[in-house]
Amino acid sequence: MPASVQKNASRMAAVRLRRQQDGFYETTVFVHHRVRDAIDKAIAEGRFKSRREAMETVIQTAFTPEESATKPR
Repeated sequence: MPASVQKNASRMAAVRLRRQQDGFYETTVFVHHRVRDAIDKAIAEGRFKSRREAMETVIQTAFTPEESATKPR
């Protein structure tokens, strides 16, 4: 494995570990291309910085609305 790939893999492992320690759970979500396009449009409009941020915000709003109402964006 090239050194750059190894370095990136190590960095991502560290990021995953920190997020797990912060109470996050990693999961994979498949979305239809229309949903992906809508997310990308929202990012282009400046509503979100990334797909991850968009999906986290929508999921949090749907399942923990009381927390979302008080959490600044």
